Amino acid sequence: MGNQSSKKQINPKTIADLRSHIDVEFSKEEIQDWYKDFRQYLRHGETELDKTAFIKVYNSLFYGDASEFAEQVFRTFDHDGNNSVDFKEFILGLCLSGSENAEKKIKWAFNMYDIDQDGYISKEEMTHILKAICKMTGSKIPPEFKSPEDMTEKIFKILDNNSDNRISQQEFIEGADKVQILVDILQCNPDS
Repeated sequence: MGNQSSKKQINPKTIADLRSHIDVEFSKEEIQDWYKDFRQYLRHGETELDKTAFIKVYNSLFYGDASEFAEQVFRTFDHDGNNSVDFKEFILGLCLSGSENAEKKIKWAFNMYDIDQDGYISKEEMTHILKAICKMTGSKIPPEFKSPEDMTEKIFKILDNNSDNRISQQEFIEGADKVQILVDILQCNPDS
C-alpha cells in the first residue's frame, strides 16, 4: 500500500519523451498531474482508457450528458485505432485540441466534425457534433442561430465553396477564420 503513490508517478523518461514531442506543450509538472488524473479512471491492471472509461472522464467534467461528444473526442485521441487511448495519445490529444497553434487547432476541429473520416464534413456530421455539444454543456447555440440545424445551414453557405453539400478540409481551413465559432465551440470549458 505504501507504494501506491509511486504507482501514480510517471517515468521520468516518459515525461522527457513526451516533452520532446513537437505537439506537447505541457511542463513536467503538468504532465505528472495529467497522469494522476488519467490513472484514476483506469481499471486495476489496465494502462489504457477504453471508450467507456474515456466517456466517464468527460461525463465527470460536465453537467450535461457528454457521452456523444466524448465519443468523437475519443476517436480523435485514438491515433493508432486500437479502440483505447494510452497516456501518450491522451497527452497528444489534449495538446492538439487545446493548442494555441491555429493550424493544429483547425485540423483537429476538422477531424472532430469529420465523423466518418472520409475527408469531408457532411451537414449531418456537423449537426451531430453541435447537438452533442449542446447536450453536454447544457447551453444553447449562439443567439444568432435558431438551432444546430440552422447553424449548420448558415455555416455551409459560407464554407461550401463548390456547393457539393460537404466541406473539404481545404474549404474548412480556408474558411475557419470566417466562422471562428466552429473551432471555438469545440473548446468546451466545463468551468464556464
